[in-house]
Amino acid sequence: MGVCASQQSTATSPKNGQAYPKATYPQQQTQPQHPPQPQPQHQPYPRHQPQPQHQPHTTHNQSQVYQRTQPTAPPLEERTPPEGQNAQNQPHQDPNMEKQSPEATLKMLKRYIELEGIIRPLESKNVVGTFAIKKEGVSDIDKSLTEIEGHYKAACDKVAKEKADVDNMQTPSTRAFFKDQTSFDAKLSKEQEEYLEAVNEQEVVKNQLSSLKSQKAAIQREIDSLSKEVDELNKYYEEQDDLLDKIFSGEYGSDLENKLEVEVDQLRNRKERVAVAKYKWDNSKVLLQHACTQLAFTVRRWLEIPKVQANNVQAKYHMATECRNNVIAASQNISSAHRYLQNIKFPYCEQSELDTLNKACNNIYIDMQSTERHQHAFQCYSVTHKRAAALLQWFNNVIEGTINKDLKQVQESYSTKASALRQERLRLIKEKMGGNLSDLGITEGGQRDDTKQAGFKADETAFAKPEEVKGDDGQPPSLSTEESGSTGAPTPLPLDELAPTPSSDELFGNIEQLKKQHEQELKEFEKAQEINKARMEQGLQEKLRQRRNRRQRTEEN
Repeated sequence: MGVCASQQSTATSPKNGQAYPKATYPQQQTQPQHPPQPQPQHQPYPRHQPQPQHQPHTTHNQSQVYQRTQPTAPPLEERTPPEGQNAQNQPHQDPNMEKQSPEATLKMLKRYIELEGIIRPLESKNVVGTFAIKKEGVSDIDKSLTEIEGHYKAACDKVAKEKADVDNMQTPSTRAFFKDQTSFDAKLSKEQEEYLEAVNEQEVVKNQLSSLKSQKAAIQREIDSLSKEVDELNKYYEEQDDLLDKIFSGEYGSDLENKLEVEVDQLRNRKERVAVAKYKWDNSKVLLQHACTQLAFTVRRWLEIPKVQANNVQAKYHMATECRNNVIAASQNISSAHRYLQNIKFPYCEQSELDTLNKACNNIYIDMQSTERHQHAFQCYSVTHKRAAALLQWFNNVIEGTINKDLKQVQESYSTKASALRQERLRLIKEKMGGNLSDLGITEGGQRDDTKQAGFKADETAFAKPEEVKGDDGQPPSLSTEESGSTGAPTPLPLDELAPTPSSDELFGNIEQLKKQHEQELKEFEKAQEINKARMEQGLQEKLRQRRNRRQRTEEN
């Protein structure tokens, strides 16, 4: 029964994610010497059912939920200036496009720049990526609801069975079966214990359902709000694309403009991937912070229960219920962190550890009645707390050491390329209009990327809270939990003992594949330009040959 004792005393931990041995919980229950006191009525507490283990999957580009009609570069063969044009500088006129007057062009140009100012704040909020994450979250919750509804039905059936067993013990025929009162009391105590466990399990699962439904409703409200912003963003994108077509009268831009547009698209894709990863990791970090706080409270409160006088049963049950509610909330928050990062294998607090924690929670009213079981439960809560703290430390290391650095780098690269693309388009427009843009009231300043200024707001992360326990008078019990050095925050691990950082593919998706695809597109584009130049020279030689032939025929005549 003392399987955790040796693990609890471990002061340091091995490398590669093995910090703090996993918590264990006894398989067999020892029967208490005396029947348990009747369970008081507790307020229900929302709790999330831990997810079954998910299959890892590669992060997808969340921005693909809503696509711009542009700026994704069209096929290279469509972007190549037609035969006979100067591919480097001369645009191609679409005969189906009506030419705009200078006044109309100026008006459209000002509107295009105005749209840039409207679009940037929406892009800085990463509304498209956040929208996709929330949609994915609702889908995961729906799967969990289906699973937990089945668990709740099974829990209700178990309560009915255990209640029938307790009632059956009171019938005269059952009493007559036992030789003496001692044997009868022992059997009745066992049946009451099993009934108490079943009722607690039913309440836990019921609260999980309630909590998940509340989470789904909250996320759905966020989705409805984000959906409007995503629709607005796509509307502005389409208007910008339409303005560009009209400003250039369907003409092709320069080679440089085409090349920059391809590069901006590739960097935007990468920037959105990294921003989505940061959003997920930041949310998961907040959830883990709450879980650590809740587990720390559980450990401290659980140690106080034996100090309460034996005849103050009501106080003991209140304290045990507080522990239970905090364990439920912590388990739910860690499970939600798993749900945010399904493709990441957590080095600490894996699903099997949450199952162990939930098992201890289901038996909490039995564990409080004997010293041995109380100690086993304490070690389970304490070890889980330490491993949750190690997981939070690992999250901080990944976010600060990898994600934030990559995001800053890609933001700077994107800002530079986007500014160059804007400058090239303004240059083309200036040439088209034959004037100085500053004279027209239009600045040629660079485009500023505001994405990095859109800070993450931790208070917007939905997390599970422990339900408040109230006494018979409707007020919380007058009990205090003092901080102590032995149950405070665990000592942080040395960096060389933390689990390794996930790979870039695990964090952001297969970015290397995107780079190769981008390089291939550029090669194809350059090849197409060379072919076009060859066609132009061939056409010129053909015209010279025809001219010589005409001159020769004229001389012969």
